[in-house]
Amino acid sequence: MQFQTLLDGHAIDAGRVALCLHKPGDPRGRLALMTLAEAQAPEFETYQSTHSSRAEATLKGREVMASFVTRGDGTLGFVGLYRQAGWQDRSAADFDADPAMQAMFAHFADPRGFVPRGIGTRAQFTLAPMPELAALRGRLIVADPGARAYMRLAERTPLDVVAITALPDLAPPMPDWRKLIIDAPTLRALPRSWADTLRHWRGIYLIVDVDDGARYVGAAYGADNLLGRWRAHVAGDLGVTRELSRRDPRRFSFSILELLSPAAEIAEVTQSERSWMDRLHTRRYGLNA
Repeated sequence: MQFQTLLDGHAIDAGRVALCLHKPGDPRGRLALMTLAEAQAPEFETYQSTHSSRAEATLKGREVMASFVTRGDGTLGFVGLYRQAGWQDRSAADFDADPAMQAMFAHFADPRGFVPRGIGTRAQFTLAPMPELAALRGRLIVADPGARAYMRLAERTPLDVVAITALPDLAPPMPDWRKLIIDAPTLRALPRSWADTLRHWRGIYLIVDVDDGARYVGAAYGADNLLGRWRAHVAGDLGVTRELSRRDPRRFSFSILELLSPAAEIAEVTQSERSWMDRLHTRRYGLNA
C-alpha cells in the first residue's frame, strides 16, 4: 500500500498535496526535530512554517501539506496533514526578532543558514492541522524515497507504507549503550522512550568537555538514575562539582562506561566508579577531585 491510497480514501486529490519530508542533515538536528514532533511542541510547527526558496515555491502551489520526519533508519514517520492557508513575506530581521523562532533555534546546534541572509524576504506559511489521517500521527511509517528535494509533489512521489504501529513513536530506536554519546542540548530534549530507558539505568558514566578533552567520571544511582544525574549536570549555567563548576555544560558530552543492575547496592556502584577513575587517571589528569 502507498500513502497516496490513504489520501484517496479521504477524497484528497494527491495533485493538491505537497509532501514535506523533513530530513535535517546533521544527526543531532534530526533527533531534535523528531523529539519536537513527538512532543507536538510548538517549536516543530515554527520549524516547518518556513522553507527554502525551491520548497517554498512548491508549497505555494498546493492546498495541503503532508508532513513527515526522518526516523534515521531509511523510514519516515507521519506527522499530519496541514491546510496551507496563506503566507506572509518576512525579512531576516523579522525572523531574528520573533520569539517563537528563537525558541525553535535553541533546539538546534547551528541554526545559521536557516534564516535567509541577503535574499530579501522569505515566506512564513500559515499551516492549519487537518483532521484527516490525524489518528495515524506517529503510527504511520513510510519508506524514504531518497529524493534530495524535501518538498515533493505527492502525485509524483510514491511513498510505500512500511508499517502502521499500535502506538505512536516518531523517534528512532535508542542506540546500544556502548555506542550512546549524547551532547548537552540533546540531553535537554530527549525522545520520551530514550528518557524512560535512561531513567531506569544506573551505572558509571563519562563526561568529556569537547572544548579541551578534559574528562570526568561519575556514578548514577537513586532517583532517575542516569537521566537524573546527567540532567543535573546541564541544568544550570555551570557544572555541579568543584572542577565542573568552572566549565560550560553546553560543551559536555555524555557516554556510559559501565551499565550496572538497577538493584546494584550503592557501595558496589561507588566502588566501580573509583575503579574507572583509577583506570582513566581522571583524579590526577582529569576533573575528578
